[in-house]
Amino acid sequence: MSKFIQPLNLQISPDSLNQGEHAIRQELALQLYAQNIFTFAQARQLANLSVWEFQQLLGQHKIERHYNEMDLAEDIKIIESGF
Repeated sequence: MSKFIQPLNLQISPDSLNQGEHAIRQELALQLYAQNIFTFAQARQLANLSVWEFQQLLGQHKIERHYNEMDLAEDIKIIESGF
């Protein structure tokens, strides 16, 4: 089964470019998460931020957290397994 890859439209602001790798990674993480390409965990890892820090970054950029029943079930499963 073949899958066509859709082109991505990612833009890095000049400010992020001037601020270096950390700022670029955060900007990419935000865009990939906002476009539903990365999960929260993937985007957070790319941004190299804690859960709380990435949650704050999403809020600062007015990006809603994607969280559904499957995510909740997965979180419960992880918690019940003792991590």
